[in-house]
Amino acid sequence: MLITKGSATFREKIIISCLAAFAAGAAWPAAAQTRDTINRLPNTIYLPDAAPAGPSDKNVVKSLSALPSATLDLKGTATNPAAISAEVQSFVAKNAKELGLEGNAAKLVVKSIRETLTGRYVSMEQRLDDIPIIDSQVQLTVSDQGAVQSVARNVVDVPTTSVASVKKTAEVSQKAAEDIVWKDLNASGEYLEPPTAEKAYLNENNILTLVYVVKMAVSKPFGYWEYRVDANTGRIVSKKDRAIKEGKHKRDLPGSPDLSATGVPADREAALAKFNQRMKSMMPVDNKTAKVATGKGLVFEPNPVSSLNDTGLQDNDPPSKFDKAYVEVTLVGLSEVGGKLNLQGPLVRVDDFEPGDGGASRPPSTSTGTWTARRGDNAFNDVMTYFYINSSITYLQKIGYTGTRDLFPNGIAVDTDGLNGADNSHFVPGSDRLAFGHGCVDDNEDTDVIFHELGHAIHNHINVDWGGGDSGAIGEGFGDYWAISQRKQIKNGFQVDPVKVFEWDGIDACWGGRRADRLNARYDPNRTYGAHQSMGSFESDELWSTPLVSSLLELTGAGETIESVDQVVLEGMSGIGSNFTMRTLALATVAKAKALVPGKPHAAVFEKHFKHHKIIP
Repeated sequence: MLITKGSATFREKIIISCLAAFAAGAAWPAAAQTRDTINRLPNTIYLPDAAPAGPSDKNVVKSLSALPSATLDLKGTATNPAAISAEVQSFVAKNAKELGLEGNAAKLVVKSIRETLTGRYVSMEQRLDDIPIIDSQVQLTVSDQGAVQSVARNVVDVPTTSVASVKKTAEVSQKAAEDIVWKDLNASGEYLEPPTAEKAYLNENNILTLVYVVKMAVSKPFGYWEYRVDANTGRIVSKKDRAIKEGKHKRDLPGSPDLSATGVPADREAALAKFNQRMKSMMPVDNKTAKVATGKGLVFEPNPVSSLNDTGLQDNDPPSKFDKAYVEVTLVGLSEVGGKLNLQGPLVRVDDFEPGDGGASRPPSTSTGTWTARRGDNAFNDVMTYFYINSSITYLQKIGYTGTRDLFPNGIAVDTDGLNGADNSHFVPGSDRLAFGHGCVDDNEDTDVIFHELGHAIHNHINVDWGGGDSGAIGEGFGDYWAISQRKQIKNGFQVDPVKVFEWDGIDACWGGRRADRLNARYDPNRTYGAHQSMGSFESDELWSTPLVSSLLELTGAGETIESVDQVVLEGMSGIGSNFTMRTLALATVAKAKALVPGKPHAAVFEKHFKHHKIIP
């Protein structure tokens, strides 16, 4: 259609106006949208009225007042999950239009309910024909009185008219999908955990594809691999190592293996049989029959650089140089079987589930009640890891995460000599496993590494839908914050450089570590911040850790407790869904500070430091 100046009809002017608005980034008017195609709705979070409304970088932030109903009737439902679920579904129905769920064939199903320090956290999963849609959920937090505190919406609109186009049956079997992954990996090592394959829908350019989500952890090529395999064609849609690694940059560290390597895969059935046999021989201590016991062991408190006040300390220094750094501590919650104490308890289980420098062997027990190992002997790493993870989870219970709020009701498993010998450490989501590597300084010799890795487990338990958006950098930044916050409570923990992360593991001769005082770091809403990204003068992780640590130091310097600051940081991550940005989480953290410690300076201090870095505009 050719339109000359002055000749446009009224209809043509409307079209030109819409085109111009669309080119400028505006959304099409509702009347122009169709409801017969599948479409992912904008990621939106609803916060209290004090939060700014309108677009916020890649997320939309709205006031809770935009919801027709922002309360739940929780009377008499405190101990009745079914009643809470029914009330949540009623809340969703009342707000269906605003949440973009009206006429949506994909239903929300309550996946988990957990009590928080300010009420309850509810995670709902979007499903079509009872099959989950990947990365589609609604989370809400609600006070004990039923007042909604936040709602995070990240869903796919599946109009009923579009359901017929979705292929719902699988031509590929679960076993065949696992075989496809095994062959693509050219796997020739052993299984690290049983393989799983679950059906799900994946939104590919507004087409729902039925896939198998296959998780397969193997020793060669080493990794906790997660694949998405088309359930009808066998096409590999995506693959990744789901383990969250510490991230060290200075030295040339072992990275992900080359998946294009040629070779003949080992027999998968034989490998699985071998794994099952190994698990029988490596069964953990049965805590139901074992006696609860107490022992003793040597640890660094928190690391030799800090406790000895020696920044020139090197990994290859003579053992005598570390003599005064050892401290004997009491190890609680141990299990006693046949007169021997084991580093396995209700909170922490030291085990051997990954290959490492020392090969495969059960962590040592003791019949004397005392572990006397020092650095260079992996039994020292066992004691360090058990003691500090047990202490940190006990601290979480102390500040309120106990009973029905417990983040680790089943404890956590740790391998102190894993990662196939690489100089790195990782947390494995979905498996509740932590593993620590060796190389240069053993990672377990530095409490910052231990607490940082536990931090990944914490944020994945605080928010079961963690992922996407800026979650990579945020998770690393939170882990660094948790390391500093925990170290601040240890004798000599702040003696050398309080805001350097990994004081000992990150000495310059190894990889340099990170910092949490990058005051020059600024947030760019047009970027997505993944883990360990170089931003020039700072790393992406440091952009999030710095305002958290700055708030911690200012608030504790003014007489507020570390516990209260930690509570705000933890609760802020609850109920923000997935694909969140730094700006979204910053706003949610300030809102939670107001709800958790009203009348205290926490909200204002966090907001000030977030604004300094332009995270909050």
